[in-house]
Amino acid sequence: MRSIVLGASLCLLAGCATVSMVPGEASVETSLTQSQSALRKVSADYCAKAVKSGWIEATGGLAAFAATLINGKSDADTSRDYASRIGAKSDAPSLVLARIVSDTQSARDGLADVSREARDVLQTGGEDSASRADVMSYERALVRAQMAYRNFQGALGEVTTRSDMDMDIAPVDRELKSFADTIDDARETADGLADKYASLDRSTS
Repeated sequence: MRSIVLGASLCLLAGCATVSMVPGEASVETSLTQSQSALRKVSADYCAKAVKSGWIEATGGLAAFAATLINGKSDADTSRDYASRIGAKSDAPSLVLARIVSDTQSARDGLADVSREARDVLQTGGEDSASRADVMSYERALVRAQMAYRNFQGALGEVTTRSDMDMDIAPVDRELKSFADTIDDARETADGLADKYASLDRSTS
């Protein structure tokens, strides 16, 4: 059984995706492989893009992200949420749906890029092949992908309830399903990376 002290969960189309967190104090890395450095960079870039692109809101750290995933938004947050930013209740439905599709594709492709770097680290041998910083950086990106997914779904739900909504949402559903699958794959990679770090940590303790 994995050594996990914190989980953030989000029910996806195909099931419930969770993000495991690895305990321990952050360590100073004096020697990093190219893959490890790349993973941390692409993870940070993905997190920044999620906020800059308006998929999610900037909040007070990972704990706040996890709380939002579990508890949802308060009424005070609704004026700044994704659905409001893209005009889900006011703009032409065709424009809203096109925006959701475009954002979903971008978020999915970005997460796939981060996951490729994570798999490179996962396949790297040696005692320094998986550090806590690698695991945490990847899990941060995964949490933000989960939040973006839920925001996209929420915006779709709002536009579909409008009286002037007469568009086929099947293409949007397909994009969201593809993103959900990418998140599920990333969750499995994160679990593997966490397991590898934990096994290396035990072998050096």
